[in-house]
This record gives sequence, structure tokens and C-alpha cells, in this order.
Amino acid sequence: MLAFALSFQLLENLLFTPAMGLIGGILLGRPVVDSTAIVEFLLSPRGFLVLFLAATVSLTIRLIEHAGLSAIVLGALEGKRFRAAATFRWLVTELPRLAAVGARIVGWGGLLATPALAVAGMLVPRLLKQRDLNYYLANRPSEFLITAVVIGGVAVATLAVGAWLLVRWRLVVQVCVFDRRDAKMAFREAATLSRGAQAALAGRCLAVLSLLLVLLLVAMGLQQLATWLVLRVAGVGELSLAVSFGVIMLLRTAIGAAVTSLGAGADAAVFTVFYRRRRRELGGEPAFTVDEQELTSRPSAPRWAKSTAGFLGLGLFAAAGVSASLTVDALRHEGPITVTAHRGDHRRAPENTAAAIREAIATKADYAEIDVQLSMDGVLVVTHDSDFSRTAGVAKKVWELTYAEIRTIPLGAKAAPEFRNEPAPTLDEVLTLARDRIRLNIELKYYGDHQPGLAERVVEALQTGQMTNQVIIQCLEYEPLLEVRRLAPEIPVGYLMSVNAAHPGRLKVDFLGAELSRVTGAFVQAAHRRGQQVHVWTVDAPTDMERMIDLGADDLITNEPAEALRRVRAYEALTQTERSWRRMHAWLAH
Repeated sequence: MLAFALSFQLLENLLFTPAMGLIGGILLGRPVVDSTAIVEFLLSPRGFLVLFLAATVSLTIRLIEHAGLSAIVLGALEGKRFRAAATFRWLVTELPRLAAVGARIVGWGGLLATPALAVAGMLVPRLLKQRDLNYYLANRPSEFLITAVVIGGVAVATLAVGAWLLVRWRLVVQVCVFDRRDAKMAFREAATLSRGAQAALAGRCLAVLSLLLVLLLVAMGLQQLATWLVLRVAGVGELSLAVSFGVIMLLRTAIGAAVTSLGAGADAAVFTVFYRRRRRELGGEPAFTVDEQELTSRPSAPRWAKSTAGFLGLGLFAAAGVSASLTVDALRHEGPITVTAHRGDHRRAPENTAAAIREAIATKADYAEIDVQLSMDGVLVVTHDSDFSRTAGVAKKVWELTYAEIRTIPLGAKAAPEFRNEPAPTLDEVLTLARDRIRLNIELKYYGDHQPGLAERVVEALQTGQMTNQVIIQCLEYEPLLEVRRLAPEIPVGYLMSVNAAHPGRLKVDFLGAELSRVTGAFVQAAHRRGQQVHVWTVDAPTDMERMIDLGADDLITNEPAEALRRVRAYEALTQTERSWRRMHAWLAH
């Protein structure tokens, strides 16, 4: 079982995962990088097909592993020892049925999720038409809570039905491969086997899930212990850094593979034993029709297979060595770390106001991040939400108001007394205030099609104010960034990662604006290799600030710029070796 499980993990990483990526790229037909574009694609017939196929292939891979381990368990129960290599060969003949089972499960899952998605699709747009989403998230009025309760109730009911179906069909893989049933009949017979034993099956499902969680915690503990032991005995030189990192990664990989294999084997054993017992209780035996000699014998491998395995092993070691070398080099790579005051420094002043920019200047932040939209009369207004519900209790959309009307809305209800009457400023006002005092990170805010020509208007304002060398521009959508690059190639542009974060290498941008939870050492390393900086949002906790600094992030976008600056200065005061060790700890801790 261990040989099969470990071999399957190797095969999955070397063959299945790359193949899925290749097939997915072919099915997509073209690179999809923009968040809006990818949502539109997934809602199209082609997108549904790609999503269905991807889910089916992913699930089928798991079913293949479960079937192979289950066969080895059943053989052991019958007093036979099935070989791992022979089990792989046998599974090739079972692929069509297992793929059909996977497709049916994905199809049922889609049907089951339809009511919850339909309810959310009807209620959420009606809610958002009234006020900006940020207002509901910040204030949670009664209509928001009612909507959340309704959607949550439907979701809980959906999960309950899903759990019932999981128990009802839990033995479908065993029925499919041991009794050689097609997918439709396998589901029926699995339901028959579970009838009258649902409580016992549910208990085993919970027990296996609990075991997997325990194994995950054990693996994390063992990996941390291995890290501590290696670092305890290692020196502080550059060679020690490289050797330590390589040894730690090897140990962590081995621990993870072993624990994952143990969990998969336990899962297969529990339900195969239960399947065999239920078959006997109902007056039958598993009809495992397969060439027993083929599964139990140990055929000698041909010379080409041995040579291929040897080259594969050498290739893996070489790839691991190159990866470790690149990673250690990344640990030594240093660059300046900047701090951005998110929407200005609004700890005392209202966000996205002239007062918040002045506060950011006083704090000595490197950048002030601002959001820009167009008013009804075409004025570039600095404001984040689509309306002023959250900041001033005014539910009118920005594009429904002239700037003269916007100017009369005070934004400082929750600010310090001296800032109570601060309005939303124009971009020109902020440019004048910031010139030669603080750099700006300008986010282009798009809400539907209400911002025609926004990118062009912003670039025009920057060129008129001679500020193109003191700003960077970011956006959640990709096309406006390409427009900025065409109009003013000297302005650095950055893509804010939202829905699509799988292929940032396709983006022709200078930096990536990534949400805190998405940033890992590997993410930063890959971006730097492409010549892209990583700006992380929104980093407010001191521990998160230090982790992002240690991972090599280039900019911290934060609501606590003073604290972030203090952490950056403390890091810069460390020696090169101290910084390298801190960065290695951060890489390994994620």
C-alpha cells in the first residue's frame, strides 16, 4: 500500500498535474487574465464545459488512487498480496468506469448547488442595487442580515443533502471496480449496500475525516520539529544556509508524502472492509474478477523501464537541486521595501481625503494609495465605494452626482473633530498636495460601464500636472492597464489579483497587488524572476508585516503605516546573515 500510494503521488505530480494544465490551456482556447473576463468565461457554455471537465478529471484522479488502494486491501483480506506495479496496470482497464463515476458525482454536485446559487443570484444583485457592498459589510443592516440568513439556510440545507448523498454513495468505487458495474448501476448498488447501515457509514466517514485532520496536525508538528532540529545544529554561514534549506525541504517533503499516503491507505481500508462485510451480510461475496496471477506475481521489469526509472530519478534530484539553489538565491536577494498608506493615513482623518494624504506625508510613508472614479460631470473624484453609504450615509452613486454635489457630502463622521467636514477631493487637488512630498498609488475603480475613458483621463491629469514620475497605477481589470501603458509607458502599472491568480506570468505589468493570504515565498520568488514586484494588501498586524518583509515583498499596503515603517527600519538594521535566516524561517513556516 505504501509503495502504491507514494508511486501514485509521484505520478500525479509528474504526469497528471502537468497534463491537466496543458489540456486546460487547450480548452480555454486563449489566455484569460482579467478578473472580469474570467468570470464571464466561466458563466459561458464553454466555461461551464471546462469547469465540468476540470472537476471530473481532478475527482477521477482521486478515485483511481482510492480504487488501487482498495484493491490491495481486498487482496489482503482474501490472503493475497497484490503488487503495486500490477495494480497500476489493472487500474488502466478500470479508467473508463471510474471516469464515468467521477462525471456523475460532479454532475450531481452541480445540480445540488443550483438552488443555493439561484437564491444568491436573485438576492445579492437586488441588495447591491441599493447601496455599495462595502456599506453592508461595514454596517450589516437588517436587510443584509436577512439576506445572509436566507442564503446561509439554503447553503446548510444543500450541505446536509450533500452529506446524505455522500453516505449513500460512499461505496460506489468498491462496487464499480470489484463488481465491475457501470457507473449508473454502481450508484444503485452502493445505495443498496448502505441501506440500513447509514449510521455506521456516517460514523466511519466522520472517523476517517477526524483521522485525516489528526494526521495533518501530526505532519505539521513533525515538519516543524525537523525544521527546529536542523536549524539547531546548523551554522550561520552561507553554505550552512543552503545545506540547511535543502535538508529541511527534503525532510518536510518526505514527512508530507508519508502522512498523506497513510491517510489515503486508512481511508481505503476502512471502507473496503465495510464493503466486504456488507456484501456478506446481504448473502454475497465481492465479485473481484481479475487475473489473480497478474496482480500477485512480481514480473521482472524490462531494461527500458529500469533505464527510464533511473533517468527519472536523476531528473527529479537535479530538479530538486536547481529548485533549492534558486530558492536559496532568492533568500539572499534583497531589495528596498516601501510602505503605502492605504487610502492615505486614515487613522484620524477620513479615508481618501486631502487630510488623509497630509497625514500620510506626516507619517513619512513612501506612497499614499488612492481610488479614482468619474462623477456625472466628468470630474476625477478620489473615492473608493460606488456610493457614499458607508462613509457618509448617502446612497447616491458617484456617477449619479456632479462634483459640486459630491463636494457637499462630509465624510468625517467617524474621524477626529478637526476632520469632520472633509469632502472627497478631486484628483487634481491630491496631485498638487502630493507633488514632491509623497508618491501616489492610484487605483482605477470601475463599476460596470460607468467610468468611460477613466484610464485616459487619469493619464491626461498626470501629464498635465507633470506627475507621471511620482505615481504608479493599479487596477482590478487588465485592459485599462494596457491603455495606461500605451499612453504613458513611463508609469509603472500593477494588476490587483482577485479571481484569477493562477497565471500572473501572462500579465505584462510592473507589479502585482496581491491579497495577504495569497502571498508565499514561492509566489514572491516567481514574480521577481519575471521582473515583477509584489505589493501586498492589506497588511495591518505586526506579525503579518514581519512575515511579508521576510518573504521578500516589495511594498506593504497598510492601514497602519507608522507601525509598518518601524518594522521595515528594524529589519534593515539587521545583518545580512540575520535577514537571510529570518527569511528562511518565513519560507518554511508558511
